Amino acid sequence: MKRVLFVAMSVFLLAGCPSMLPQQPPAPVEPVGPITPTEPVEPPKPIEPPIEVVPTPPKITSINWNAAVTPLIREMAVTGDLDAGKLIVVDNVKNNSGGNIQAVNATNTIIESVNSISALQTVPYTQMMSARKALGLSGEDSLGLRSAAIGLARYLKADYILFSTVDGKKDNRVISMQLMSVSSGEILWNGRHKVE
Repeated sequence: MKRVLFVAMSVFLLAGCPSMLPQQPPAPVEPVGPITPTEPVEPPKPIEPPIEVVPTPPKITSINWNAAVTPLIREMAVTGDLDAGKLIVVDNVKNNSGGNIQAVNATNTIIESVNSISALQTVPYTQMMSARKALGLSGEDSLGLRSAAIGLARYLKADYILFSTVDGKKDNRVISMQLMSVSSGEILWNGRHKVE
């Protein structure tokens, strides 16, 4: 029993002892000087992006391609060296005028005029596009180099190729055409007409 009392007292004695570690003294506080009031600061204004001015697109004037092309095709049709029923490749109109001329409309008008006025047959559009694709040529571009044009015409088994170029300035444009034999490379006909 003495042992039990001794153990119980030891427990009470130990329970009464502080179990905290010794505390460190607090850090010294620096003295604070007098506080001066500050004036309120305005929040910065949001920066607005500059207004971008979109340039107006160039004014596209309507060109009467029929009036410019038809007389030339009539003149070409009476050339004595042309054989009726032969195939002709119509190259896209090349624009050297520096302005917008709607070259696709011009090319389509030339094709329609050749089909309706002359005895020649134009290569169908789908056949022309597939040949250009097979030869790695762009569908919209003028063939530019005569060698590329002749190569395309030979690939299509055409007999003739018609080149067209628009030159001059806005009020003084002229369309020039040249008809070339694919087999010989000879220029069989050429003509010019004012574009209005």
